[in-house]
Amino acid sequence: MQTNDSLLQLLIDFFNLAPDTRPEQVTQAVVPAWDSLASVQLVAELQTAYEVDFELDEIETLRSYDQIRSALSGKGVLLGEPEAA
Repeated sequence: MQTNDSLLQLLIDFFNLAPDTRPEQVTQAVVPAWDSLASVQLVAELQTAYEVDFELDEIETLRSYDQIRSALSGKGVLLGEPEAA
């Protein structure tokens, strides 16, 4: 199942998660593949996909779907409404 939430879909694809993964399930504490190297690679992917740049202090806060969504919104990226559970 593809989602209309581009951020959620990016995270599902990036971490090879189940297609029905919910936003609240995408956190560094829950996703085993989300280690320090994956964090660096994810930031690069986000910066490319959404044409933004993150400062070091921002990168340190990108540890969940909600935190990433908030950071992108703060940079003016329009993501629409997240899917309802």
